[in-house]
Amino acid sequence: MENLDAPGTTPTTTPPPAWNNVLKFGLYGGVALIFFSLATYVMDMNMTSILAGILAFVVTLGIAVGTGVVAIQNQRELDGGYIAFGRAFQIGAIAIAVAVLLYSIWNYILITAIDPDYITRLKEQFVEQWGENMPEESMNEVLKGFDDAGSIGTALKNGLIGVVFNGLIGGLIAGAIGKKNRPVQF
Repeated sequence: MENLDAPGTTPTTTPPPAWNNVLKFGLYGGVALIFFSLATYVMDMNMTSILAGILAFVVTLGIAVGTGVVAIQNQRELDGGYIAFGRAFQIGAIAIAVAVLLYSIWNYILITAIDPDYITRLKEQFVEQWGENMPEESMNEVLKGFDDAGSIGTALKNGLIGVVFNGLIGGLIAGAIGKKNRPVQF
């Protein structure tokens, strides 16, 4: 009984490189994330509320996982109909990382070039939403975080955290959904 995806076995054909696929679907996912961000911006959603936070988390995670799944399914077809979990995870995680990287660049452009007052409005919404329920020390710490949001260092740090977190978590979920092992040959 031989598993064709087992280490040490060689497939009959070498799978094609995944970079074009990963970049294409990462771009699509990034555009979808940017459109969601743009929609929340245009609708002037209070992004400091719990409901908006939950909505943003669910939608962005859904877009990220969807990006990974579509990239994996496309690569699976290019690979002859099968893809092992490890390769599926890699493809999904990298496609999601590309999407989140583009989304992070968009957010930085939004808060520094398009609408520099956006952070000020978010701070005001946060104080209005949470000001009476937080100790002053904690409030000052959170407000300082808002002030730092426009710096390139903070944007890079947050973007990197987003790429790693979303890429790993989304890649694991997408890889589990998109994998399809070769049948075991007897």
